[in-house]
Amino acid sequence: LDSYSLKSSGKDWISLDFRGLFIGSYLLFLGIHITISTIAVVYYHHFKLFPIHFYTAIISLVIICIGLFTYDKIEKAGSLKKNIAKTEQRKSIYNQIQLKRWWLLPDATNPKIIYADLEVTSAGRFAALVNGKEDGESGKTIFTSDGEAQRLVKGGEHIHYEFPLTIINPGEARVIEFTFYLFKAPVGQSSVEDVVKIYKDFIITNDDGSYFYEKLMPPLSEAPE
Repeated sequence: LDSYSLKSSGKDWISLDFRGLFIGSYLLFLGIHITISTIAVVYYHHFKLFPIHFYTAIISLVIICIGLFTYDKIEKAGSLKKNIAKTEQRKSIYNQIQLKRWWLLPDATNPKIIYADLEVTSAGRFAALVNGKEDGESGKTIFTSDGEAQRLVKGGEHIHYEFPLTIINPGEARVIEFTFYLFKAPVGQSSVEDVVKIYKDFIITNDDGSYFYEKLMPPLSEAPE
């Protein structure tokens, strides 16, 4: 019954297989219950068998619940410890991409090109993207950058980046967001040292474990000389 009712289901990359869940849980309960009820029968043999099995079954369930609760607490503590260690390790690469300044041309109301000056402190493959939205992250997209092929950069290199913009919807982009990528691994591979840093107006955290975030500075009022 367990193998038939809980067999693999789902299509494509999602496939759920819970076979063994019922029988595994039952065997766990049975093992604990046999042990406790045997001890109870030895020491309380003057009681009837049914009450012994009934109360020891309840005790077995309580033990299983306590065990699962304890296991969950241990798992969460271990996961928290790993996340803290990962966050501390990622702090060392947070500033490998630094946006120094940026500006829009011909003006902020109807920009055609965005320029940005950056500094990267580590070598790798660099790429960038900018989006402008009408209002908020879920708002209508006003423009996006055309993007360009990844470029190789050296540690300590200053980058002058040009974003030609493609207008998606007419309007004023009140929310602008930059995304910068610095890949350390060869093309087609990933590395724990890869850096993805997002600059935007409002941030909740500086690091969510996958992406870095930093508050976006206001644009220059005019193009620098």
